[in-house]
Amino acid sequence: MTSHSVTNEDQGKDSAKAPHTNMMVDCIIANLPEEALRSIMRGLLGGNPSITSSFQKQVSNYLTNTKPETIPELFDTSQGAPKPNSSFQDIQSRYRCLMGCGYGFESVKILTEIIRQVEALEVDASTEDGRAFLEVLEVVDGDIVQSVTAIQKQLLTGSGVRSMTVEESETVAEFNEALSSFREKQSASENSKRNLPLDFPFERGMSRVERLDGGDDKVKSANTKDVRTASTGFVSGNCKLELVKLGTAEVPRMFMGLWQFSSPAWGSASKSKINKHFRQHVDAGLVAYDMADHYGQFRSSQPDSEKIYCATKWAVFEPIKVTPEVVAANITERTALNATSIELLQFHWQDYGDKQYIEASRLLEQDPRISSLGLCNFDTSHMNEIVDHGIKVVSNQVQFSLIDLRPTFKMAESCRKHHVKLLTYGSLCGGFLASKWLKKPAPNLFDKDMTPSHRKYIEMITVWGGWSLFQELLHQLEFIGTKHGVSISCVAIRWVLDHDYVGAVIIGARMGISEHIEENLGVFSFCLDDGDREVIQKVLERSKARDVFEAMGDCGAEYR
Repeated sequence: MTSHSVTNEDQGKDSAKAPHTNMMVDCIIANLPEEALRSIMRGLLGGNPSITSSFQKQVSNYLTNTKPETIPELFDTSQGAPKPNSSFQDIQSRYRCLMGCGYGFESVKILTEIIRQVEALEVDASTEDGRAFLEVLEVVDGDIVQSVTAIQKQLLTGSGVRSMTVEESETVAEFNEALSSFREKQSASENSKRNLPLDFPFERGMSRVERLDGGDDKVKSANTKDVRTASTGFVSGNCKLELVKLGTAEVPRMFMGLWQFSSPAWGSASKSKINKHFRQHVDAGLVAYDMADHYGQFRSSQPDSEKIYCATKWAVFEPIKVTPEVVAANITERTALNATSIELLQFHWQDYGDKQYIEASRLLEQDPRISSLGLCNFDTSHMNEIVDHGIKVVSNQVQFSLIDLRPTFKMAESCRKHHVKLLTYGSLCGGFLASKWLKKPAPNLFDKDMTPSHRKYIEMITVWGGWSLFQELLHQLEFIGTKHGVSISCVAIRWVLDHDYVGAVIIGARMGISEHIEENLGVFSFCLDDGDREVIQKVLERSKARDVFEAMGDCGAEYR
């Protein structure tokens, strides 16, 4: 999803138009529960992407008209350990909405005040209440990361990245100073009676802010051990993992996806917890990661960093002018992983009507810093177009699962012809292809435990054949899993991997929150036999897979 940065000029364009809804519609809005309004709004925006900017504009107007004169006290200390009060919840919702509307700098101003208030608090990390408060700060740390991403999007123009204005630079500098002040105070107090935690709670966020504040060289100099030449050996020490060739690199057929870092809806964790889970994955042989440019610091600090394979992305959603300078600058931004090369850069281009994606692909492939070029959510015809221009593409990242069979209709044949491997996401349908959903009723889209992935894939299941047929599929997968001593999820992933044009599956990893390493490795402990495949196929034949393809279009069409 992209953010539309709304300027003050934009806000005044329709000022003479008085918004109006008829009485009956207003009655519906006034009486629908909040979760229903959210679900309906999501459906409207998903089915009519053209109204997204109008929606963001109205939200921007609301935020402007409800801007508080001052930030109130956000934490209650009357019972001893600090706890967030109702004002904190309101302010947190506000700065998150600001990020979504493209007001990254405005969100940072609020976060700066939050950090200053936190610095004045006394926290005893040895108590249950103290640890609970630290979890609140971990969520704020994730929000800081998001605020920097919002600023980076705000700085993007059609010809590249613009410089910050004086006011914007001062905003970022003040934010960095607030974080630095808190870290210094915490460091000086580690052994005092305040019992502050040894881990700085905003480590992830601060590393991002430092880069934004002109500290990129400083950050890189602290992590120079990962300045490296391109490697081709990403062979895991775990012999159970199957391998696939992507360009010159040999990598595991299971990637860990880190998109959960993109939203606090999946939960947040401290840097130390995240790094601990990273290390556990690498030690288990899971050394390939589908990531963005700000998740690379873990690799930098590892003695075996050359064994860790990182696939990153360049996603172009807004109109740009493709030039060698613009493409080179975007590659440079992605080498913020503290490496001199990118193992796999996956390219997404939103507007097929703008044919510059061919030239952009050519420039990416020719850049010596990129070992291999992949695509992301390209449909078959446009992938073919790029390949037919003589551009070497090693992979295409698309959605593929027992529920979404679209790659089998057109993409498969093209992949075989052009030696392109699919890197598949959504292969577990956001976690629905798991035993926890067997014999369970269909969930409400906006139950509090529903993640963004859940909401996306429950809609896919509905189109595919409905919850009853899905339950039959889970039942058959459980039968097969019991036979082989593995989980439903393992069977679902194994089915995807058994397609010859699939290079690897990408499994979402909630680093620092939960891990399923042993279960994931179970995918490579068995093989589906003909009987297993026949049982699965009988269920699939009753689904509306072809209808899904006809209605949604080829791979990636749902994002355009």
